Amino acid sequence: MSDGREARLLVLGWNFRGASGPVRDRVAFTADEVREALTNLLKRGVITEGVIVSTCHRSEIYGVAEGNGVGEELTRFISDWRGLERDVLEKAAFRRSGADAARHLFRVAAGLDSMALGESEVLGQVRQALSIARETGSSRAVLHRLFESAVRAGKRVRTETEIGVHPLSIASIAVELANKVFGELSEQTVLLLGAGETGTLFARHVLEAGVRHLKIANRTPEHAEHLAARVGALPVAWESVKRELPSADVVVGTTASPEPVVLRADVEAAMRQRKGRPMFFLDLAMPPDIEPEVRGIYNVFAYDLDGLEDVAAENRRRRVREVPRVEEILEEELGRFLAWFGNLSVIPTVTDLKRRFEEIRDRELERFSPADRERLRPLADSIVAKLLHEPMRRLKNETDAARKLERLEAVRHLFDLDRD
Repeated sequence: MSDGREARLLVLGWNFRGASGPVRDRVAFTADEVREALTNLLKRGVITEGVIVSTCHRSEIYGVAEGNGVGEELTRFISDWRGLERDVLEKAAFRRSGADAARHLFRVAAGLDSMALGESEVLGQVRQALSIARETGSSRAVLHRLFESAVRAGKRVRTETEIGVHPLSIASIAVELANKVFGELSEQTVLLLGAGETGTLFARHVLEAGVRHLKIANRTPEHAEHLAARVGALPVAWESVKRELPSADVVVGTTASPEPVVLRADVEAAMRQRKGRPMFFLDLAMPPDIEPEVRGIYNVFAYDLDGLEDVAAENRRRRVREVPRVEEILEEELGRFLAWFGNLSVIPTVTDLKRRFEEIRDRELERFSPADRERLRPLADSIVAKLLHEPMRRLKNETDAARKLERLEAVRHLFDLDRD
């Protein structure tokens, strides 16, 4: 940008929409690899600014460049670095430039481009990507402004809409429902039946939700002890599950037992000892771990996978209803960034267009004798000035930021202004 040439914004990426899991795994970056990649790309002159967003669902390289063919150079860089065939990367990749590249980042930050619509974690990941780029020195005026604007838009989305309010995952929904029953889960006792994959995921989730009293029971004691040690819970003997019920506020079933583990009679006995204090049952097992008849007991709240899926479906519908308002916020914030970026780009484009016209003028004048050149130059200068006047006026006065960027891109393409 120091030589006055236009800063061209672009993104090259691989995400869950177009790239398979194995490809996404191969192009994923650790924090150290992000720093290494950005440093190499800047040293090679492929981009003048760069930020990399890399999560389990996406790896996206945002760049500012001066010239054409940058996407191909970025693909070649990733191909060489990761040892992946270039055509595999090309088929799985997506590219955006100009306003479309900026809009894509805004949608990512708002959770509109996530597998789980409206997820909140991605906003922190976008913020972290900018932080790493700043440490590396690869984020300067354009990308710093772009990412700060996207983060601001993401924050507005979360405070002004409910797109991230209603949980979508089964574990999150279960925690929310249990919170409604008890008000606060941190002081409640959770009894987890099963220490397999589902049990492990749920254990981590309830602990993240603030649960401090988690007990784990499994038919194979070593499995319960191993998981309890990993998550800081208390293992209990499988044979003592019935005795543990009266002290358990929340019971979660995740085993592969062919018969119910918790029977209605067991729960009735537990409720008598609890003197009617509520119990919450969550059955994530198939077939069920908790006898369906438990639902008929007063002050017992029981949900199975079907019931939680119904809640998840309704929550998805609620989030979808928020999308139009989210998009309004994004376009508003995007417009602010594009207005700034468009003004940044007008002068280099007009300068380059003027230079191109003057090159043509000088080539044509070379066909004449020195005396004729002197005589014809004022006329040629006048023609160049008149040809430039209207394009310059329209570009400078365009108020629609996205349309201004589109026209700038069109001018640069039509007159080949990025030719070396």
